[in-house]
Amino acid sequence: MDERCKIYHEMIDELDESYRLMHEYDSMIHDYGTAVLYQAESKIIHLVGEKPGVTAVELSAILRKTPSACSQILRKLRRKGWIEQTRNVDNNREYNLNLTPEGWAIYEGHNQFEQRCYKRTYHNLGSFSDEQLQTYVEIQKKLNETFIQDVEESRETSANKKPESSHN
Repeated sequence: MDERCKIYHEMIDELDESYRLMHEYDSMIHDYGTAVLYQAESKIIHLVGEKPGVTAVELSAILRKTPSACSQILRKLRRKGWIEQTRNVDNNREYNLNLTPEGWAIYEGHNQFEQRCYKRTYHNLGSFSDEQLQTYVEIQKKLNETFIQDVEESRETSANKKPESSHN
């Protein structure tokens, strides 16, 4: 294996580790000072705080999740009293989402936590030049182009197929 290929494999191994850590982080519950919630819940609270009046359909498009997946989380957040929905006066079939006062407190706690994370990461990358960071962005974009192709190929080849069950 040539040196470039070795570097590529090391890069992909590090990317896999990043994915594992992000998956672990997203699966954890997080304490934002006023409430403990999952990352998926905090993402929705954050988006509703950033875009008051957003609809469930708009949220699902932003998050690239199915409307039913977003609806499940929204139901939980409404039951907990963190999000409220009101009928859209211009479109009777839509509901606009807003944070309750308790939801705004969670939003603020989440923002403070997120800013600490961004600051920590920003400082940790301080030894890299602007050019090196830009190169990383360009490399990640190229990787993402390939990942999109991988996803599309997997969808095409696995459409309507079910995994074989293992026989013990």
